[in-house]
Amino acid sequence: MNLKSTYRLTLIMGFAQIYMWATTYYLPATLIKIVANEIGESTIALVGGFSWSLFLSGICAPKIGSWIENEGGRLSLFIGSLLASLGLIVLSATNGLIIWYIGWTIIGLAMALGLFSACFASLVRLFGQGAKKVIIRVTIISGFATFFWPLTTYLIQLIGWRNTLLAYSLPHLLIWAPIYYFSIPKGVPAEVAESTPVIKILGKMRIIIYLLASFAILRSVVGSTGSVFLINIFGGLGLSIEKAAFIAALIGPSQIAGRIIELLFGHKFNPINSGIFWASIMPISILLLLVIGAPASFIFAIAYGMSNGMATITMSILPLVLFGSRGYASLMGKLALPILVTQAISPVLATPIMDSWSTRNIFLLAGVLSFIALNCLIFLRHFQSHTKRVKDGVSGDS
Repeated sequence: MNLKSTYRLTLIMGFAQIYMWATTYYLPATLIKIVANEIGESTIALVGGFSWSLFLSGICAPKIGSWIENEGGRLSLFIGSLLASLGLIVLSATNGLIIWYIGWTIIGLAMALGLFSACFASLVRLFGQGAKKVIIRVTIISGFATFFWPLTTYLIQLIGWRNTLLAYSLPHLLIWAPIYYFSIPKGVPAEVAESTPVIKILGKMRIIIYLLASFAILRSVVGSTGSVFLINIFGGLGLSIEKAAFIAALIGPSQIAGRIIELLFGHKFNPINSGIFWASIMPISILLLLVIGAPASFIFAIAYGMSNGMATITMSILPLVLFGSRGYASLMGKLALPILVTQAISPVLATPIMDSWSTRNIFLLAGVLSFIALNCLIFLRHFQSHTKRVKDGVSGDS
């Protein structure tokens, strides 16, 4: 694929991911309270529909990863857009929990087929080891998905939530599905398939997989819980709700800023060392917050955004660096399972803690989990040379 085609596909993937994230994963933040008031159901019951969709997405991820590994990602992303459109149409007809859960079941399948895990796997099947920069560029563009929150709020006020969902369903059907189908090459390019040796994950190699999964799970606990409760936690520091919301708003731009920094300078460093650096700023910022208090909340929000934004890239790049592109899609599908299941259950399990623990203890727990996640990457670095030896041995036998 020439440079012009690569840039064109990067833009397509980036903007498609903005729309997919904005109209699936980020939708409940602006929708649930309004729907709960109209149909007379509890907020918890409606949040359960979203959690179920994440759980289902995780369960399906390994099979979808294997499918992309064998066939490429064209059909996965195409069908994901079609299902997103159908799911939004079903949600717009909600008059009770049954329709609501059916809608989120369809969207759960759409997320498994069309969000980052499938997108990155598709890019690696197209570009092999050259996918790293493309993946980072896609995450930079897709970081603007949260900018849809004010648009969604405005549309709900203007035309109602049902018509907003119907309007959001149309671009999936009429724009993104056809673009995916006609822009992404069919199958796996021969030069990519032939240039990537198979690596058997045995012995210490399994430890690397477990460390990657542990890092992802621990950071998912902190990230998914923080996305739900962070503004209220800031309030526990003595900040007004307006100031807490303003500080929390720094997180989105910080995610994008961290990814831009990585794109510009990350090539100068070992990817594992880069991941360790970005993972380290989370527990350090929490320590500053515990020592200084509310004045350090700005520093924490920026560090939280950068570290969380880069955690996504760390989890997408390290498997590619350590194991090569052959088998990457299948591996990413397997890693997505615990991540999405964790994202589904963490906010529910964390609710009693948020209600009963002090703000200081909540941040202390987040710091401990982030520190353990950091050490997963540090331990992983010790096995990198072993991984390289195995790869060289397999390549030499091919």
